[in-house]
Amino acid sequence: MAFGRALTSSPVLLPDDATVPIPVATRGFVRIRVALAAIGLLAGGIYAWGITVRPVHNYYASAVRSMAGSWRAFVFGGFDPQGSISIDKIPGAFWLQALSVKAFGFHDWSVALPSVLEAVATVLVLYKVVCRWSGPAAGLLAALVMALTPIAAALAKAQIADTLLTLLLVCAAGAWQKSVLDDKPLWPCAVWVGLAFHVKMVQAWLVLPVFVIGYLLFARRRRFGRLAVAGVVTLAVSSVWVVITLLTPVADRPYIDATTDNNPLSMVLGYNAASRFRGGNGWRDLLSEHTFVQIGWMYPICLLAVLLGLRWTRDRTGYAMWGLWLAVHMLAFGLGQFRHAYYVIVLAPAVAALTGAGLMLFWRERARRPWLLPTVLLATAGWALALPHRSLTAAITVLTMIAVLALLAARTSRLAALGAVIGLVAVLITPAAWTFSTDVKVSRANAANPAVDAKPRKPHLLSKEDRELLDFVQRGSGNARYVLAVDGAGPAATLISQAGASVLPMGGFSAKTPFPSAAQFRVLISSGQLRYVQGKASKPARTAAQTNVDWAAEHCREVRAHLYDCAGR
Repeated sequence: MAFGRALTSSPVLLPDDATVPIPVATRGFVRIRVALAAIGLLAGGIYAWGITVRPVHNYYASAVRSMAGSWRAFVFGGFDPQGSISIDKIPGAFWLQALSVKAFGFHDWSVALPSVLEAVATVLVLYKVVCRWSGPAAGLLAALVMALTPIAAALAKAQIADTLLTLLLVCAAGAWQKSVLDDKPLWPCAVWVGLAFHVKMVQAWLVLPVFVIGYLLFARRRRFGRLAVAGVVTLAVSSVWVVITLLTPVADRPYIDATTDNNPLSMVLGYNAASRFRGGNGWRDLLSEHTFVQIGWMYPICLLAVLLGLRWTRDRTGYAMWGLWLAVHMLAFGLGQFRHAYYVIVLAPAVAALTGAGLMLFWRERARRPWLLPTVLLATAGWALALPHRSLTAAITVLTMIAVLALLAARTSRLAALGAVIGLVAVLITPAAWTFSTDVKVSRANAANPAVDAKPRKPHLLSKEDRELLDFVQRGSGNARYVLAVDGAGPAATLISQAGASVLPMGGFSAKTPFPSAAQFRVLISSGQLRYVQGKASKPARTAAQTNVDWAAEHCREVRAHLYDCAGR
């Protein structure tokens, strides 16, 4: 009886007309789960739309197809079917894609499917993290903002490693939160960071100062032993692929691309780390109009959320952690080479979390500070209207003014709630519009693959010339290991991804990697493992690949334009 009186309940008719009480808490739980499921379905629909017609990233798709057909290529990230040379990064992000291709065959949708699932999972995990810190309403708002972040939607269809990186780092944030709030070990967080290292290498470690500082500030009991263990675990898990590669004889693995010494450490710590801070224009690119529209709509809310949340709330862990997350990543991008706009996706969880928690904080403060939420809405609307590529100007203005007037004039909670909902629409309408147009506009953020925004067109399908070339060299190569050697990964990519042809990409991604050497190249020719070589002679040769092409031009018979038959040489 006491329990029944303690809960407000509503009757539900059963088949026998009996009534049972449904606690408000239970009804609220169901509503939250329904709302979360709706957001997850919304995200899934946005992210999956068009994956059957969007061309995959040609370079990575070639590696994925090769990895799906060879365990050697799978483990080491081999670019070509023979696993002769690797891609220019640790292949962690592409293992799941290769398994998808292994299961369903090579299609655009089977390559993109893991990214769609990863993006949806990020939305759901972020809800859980924010809910634990700031409540279910803030969690739902954070999940919605994440789902409607333009760059997240663009990359969910684009086969780029950053989608998986973002998911793993959000999982790490959840494990960190559990350690801080529940006095649990920190090593699970370290495992997630180590796994993320296999996706984007040193970039995954940018969260380490965030987690260390946050742990020292907010852990119930600072246990430096746990920090030490977490550091060891992070290094150990992060090193797995590098150690396996170092211990494998060079003859039994691909040459490591982007290196001059075939050493994975050079690729990880040199090409993909130190070189990214040479002559960078990071701040310019980070603050450019091209990048802002992918992620920057909520920056005013995030800034106010951090400042006011740290001052007004008891549980400041989330505001501090996500604020540091945002600051550290922006600083790193600003100081480095900001090569592609899609890098900013890693900012999206922090932006979404701070937006969700911040809006709920401003809402809860309305009784004491009725001016706060209207001021935030006006600031956000002004920011959106001031940004380049402005759109929906009239809608933002009208919705914001209605919301502000409703909140200021509210004498009932219903009117205040209506104003808040209209304000939320005003805040989200522009990023949502960009998100829903990812097939046309936002996908241009993928600077590594400019053609990715061509909706019905399939620019990476074999052309008539490609098919004729491939038919010619396949007929003449017989059982040779390679049907063709080309100067760089670019000319090889379409032949590998669309036809699975065994092409030797001399020089790798940049065409500058010294593989194969002149001696190795001539052994392939003399042993019959390679007959045809394609490329333009260039004197003086500046790369190993050009040296090999020049040798073929001098010693082999030209059978087609820039195609040399080296049989018997």
